[in-house]
Amino acid sequence: MARQRKHKRYRANRGRFGAFSKVFSVLLVACALIVASVIFFRVNTIEVVGNTRYTEEEIIEASGLKVGDNLATLPKAKLVASILRKLPYVEAVTPQRQLPDTVILRIRERIAAASVDSVEGRWLMTSQGKLLEQTDDTSGVVWVDGVTAQTPYAGDSIRVAEEETSSLSYLLQLLTNLENSTLLDDCVAVDCSRPSYIAVECVLELESGSPTNFHLKFPRGGDYNYYVRLLINSFNDAAMPRTTPGTMDLTITEGQVNFIPD
Repeated sequence: MARQRKHKRYRANRGRFGAFSKVFSVLLVACALIVASVIFFRVNTIEVVGNTRYTEEEIIEASGLKVGDNLATLPKAKLVASILRKLPYVEAVTPQRQLPDTVILRIRERIAAASVDSVEGRWLMTSQGKLLEQTDDTSGVVWVDGVTAQTPYAGDSIRVAEEETSSLSYLLQLLTNLENSTLLDDCVAVDCSRPSYIAVECVLELESGSPTNFHLKFPRGGDYNYYVRLLINSFNDAAMPRTTPGTMDLTITEGQVNFIPD
């Protein structure tokens, strides 16, 4: 009986040793992989995709990435934050590792939609109100009157005086919906200073080769998505005068746009 108990104890000890050996082997392999990645997987190539506003060199410099950095311990959050902080036109960055030695930075850039005034001069901004840069070149964007940026700096959201906060809110809602409908490309100016409506000037080519000037009157507040869709439906209506400039009044819609010829 005693011999039998020894035999059982020996088998149990051998089983525990076998389990320990397996765990130790797994840990050894894991450590070897970590050491190999630290030693061998180094960044030799940095690629930038999707950039138009900034050069590849500018984006790489802003990221802080360098050839020779460790690919396995790539600080993605840190490099993304660095690019977004230093380059205001960059809206999003997606870093990707590509074994054995490449990092790809996928860039999505912001687009200037409008220009607003400030004490220092005109600032370009997105339709969501993100300030991009101070510049005298405002070609290709909508000229905005009625709001003035306070202490602006690149990458910040526009801030205005308290009495202009409602105008700014209406402006950003309107710009966003015009941009989503692609109608913003045809807009030239927006005036938020009027007490009863927001005035928009646009030039539309409703007939081939015949651009037509329209004055748009939007309410101060309300569902701008609805107003813009109503406006587009009116432009697509066959009964709409195709070459007659005039005012498209959306302040009292009742399901339709009131057109007043000039």
